Order: sequence, then structure tokens, then C-alpha cells
Amino acid sequence: MKKSIVGLVASIFVSTQAFGAFTPVELISSTQSAVADFETANPDHAVHFTGFKSWKTGEDAKVKIYVNHDGHAMEFNYLCHKHDNELECHAN
Repeated sequence: MKKSIVGLVASIFVSTQAFGAFTPVELISSTQSAVADFETANPDHAVHFTGFKSWKTGEDAKVKIYVNHDGHAMEFNYLCHKHDNELECHAN
């Protein structure tokens, strides 16, 4: 049973790599890119940055940035994908 589970996990890993799913390093890189874009595009909110969350979804990744400004909780959302072997993140 244990060998079957290990084999299944290995085949899932290989199949997600074949479809261009984000690796952990690429997810971190995408998160850094989204946060940098957020800081550039929203300097007045960047000083109130409280955190972020990032995750893989299919072949893309999403980054949610949290801001708390004057008692108002706000979220800024980014969609990240691979394009010509480069990582791109766009606010949505």
C-alpha cells in the first residue's frame, strides 16, 4: 500500500511538472513579483501592508495581499502565470 501511495504521488508530481505547474521556488518568486508590483502601484497602501497569501491553482498561481488602513481591511489580488518561460503577475 505504501509503495502504491508513493508511486501515485510521484506520478502526480511528474504530471504537474509536465503541464507547467508552479514549483515552490517559482511560487515564491511570483509572490515577490506581485508584492513588488503592489508597492509600486500603491505606495499609499504599501505602508499599511499586513500580509499575503499565495497558492497554486491549476497551471497558474494567485497572490492575495492584505492591507489594513485606518481600520479598513483591504485585499489586492494578483494572477500569476508562465509566459515564454518567464513568470508574470497581473493585478486583477
